[in-house]
Amino acid sequence: MNGIIAQMQSFTAIYLCFRFSYSGFFAAVIFNLIDITMLVVLYSNTRSSNLLIGITVKVFTIISTSIVAILVGKESAHKKTLQRLAITDELTNVYNQRHFHSLLDKEIARVQKSKGSIGLILVDIDNFKTFNDVYGHDCGDNILKETAVLLDSLFKNKFFVCRYGGDEFAVILPDANIKEIESTAHYIKEMYSQRTIHCKSEISAKVTLSMGLSEYPNMSGSKNDLISHADMALYHAKNLGKDKVHFYQDIILQLRKSISSDHQQLIGVFKTLLSIISAKDKYTLAHSERVSSYAVMIGNKLCLGFKDISILQYAGLLHDIGKIEIPRSILNKVGRLTDEEFELIRKHPVYSANMLEPLEGMDQLIEYVRHHHERFDGKGYPDGLAGKDISLGARILCVADSFDAMLSERPYSRSMTAEQAFRELEKNAGTQFDPIIVRIFIDVMKEKIA
Repeated sequence: MNGIIAQMQSFTAIYLCFRFSYSGFFAAVIFNLIDITMLVVLYSNTRSSNLLIGITVKVFTIISTSIVAILVGKESAHKKTLQRLAITDELTNVYNQRHFHSLLDKEIARVQKSKGSIGLILVDIDNFKTFNDVYGHDCGDNILKETAVLLDSLFKNKFFVCRYGGDEFAVILPDANIKEIESTAHYIKEMYSQRTIHCKSEISAKVTLSMGLSEYPNMSGSKNDLISHADMALYHAKNLGKDKVHFYQDIILQLRKSISSDHQQLIGVFKTLLSIISAKDKYTLAHSERVSSYAVMIGNKLCLGFKDISILQYAGLLHDIGKIEIPRSILNKVGRLTDEEFELIRKHPVYSANMLEPLEGMDQLIEYVRHHHERFDGKGYPDGLAGKDISLGARILCVADSFDAMLSERPYSRSMTAEQAFRELEKNAGTQFDPIIVRIFIDVMKEKIA
């Protein structure tokens, strides 16, 4: 009977070690040491060989449980390491993109129950490719590591820091309102500006960040919208000259504020048209929002009236709506377009104007959209207009549209810097572009960047 009890005790000790690793081992050792002490006392009085065997069994039980505890402990540590690696970026040691999506899904599910909010900051390292090309990949890796260390140290256990892409990080801010998101982004910018990142023994680099911000659910209605809107805002921040913080601005909300009560029904029309653009091509939607913003900046600088600026805003937003008639394979073609494909692309201003024709009292808007690819020298399309025969709004859109296209990374062309795009506009002023509009736009953009 005593033998059976001893075996059950040994089995229990091993199970405790297997189930609870080192904590189970310590519990088993304590119980076995108590038994050994009692057996030793009894053995010293009786000198029974059975008691000596019992003591030996207890000692072997301790040895066995220690081996099991070590093996289980190593397996548990290995499992935790694998779990950590599965959610951690290997280079920067912050959460990886896969875990970013998982965290965002969980936070949105939580917010939907608690009626809270989530902030998202997308952080892009300015000119990262240049640092990589000029100083080498070791320098680039060092920039990524130090950026991650700074972000992680600023928000440890408060916000989630993730590596979102090659040179992009994402910061998820649970229960942060719009003001807190913006102040956090500026705090990141301020703290980062104080750092000089070491590349090589003789090289130290001054690196800057651009940031795009958005918020759920007040500004973005879904996870995809939250990411997309922060990305749009980031792109705009980089277009403004980098080292900038930009909040996503809901274009429909802006239109609602600017459209008179007599034309509020247009909001529904614009929403429908924008959803069509978005479903066809996300690039076209983001591009249209930026062109609209640039056109309004030019209109304000020209001191145009409220109505004219509003029409410019609508036209910038809808100037490429006709591209939904063009196959996506042509829009995103990497190689050179055939003559037939190019001719189809050239028809999109006409398609856009035709789609907007049912809008009553919007002849000026339709004219701007139809003629935004006319050239100042008369070599544009679709009608070959020249000089002042092209409406002022169309001449403004032509400059704004071309500038944004030059800054955009597309399958068929590499992006320029803002300075390169300015030089290109100046080079073609008087031929493709109205020289006065070019001068005004460059001045207002440089003011904005400064």
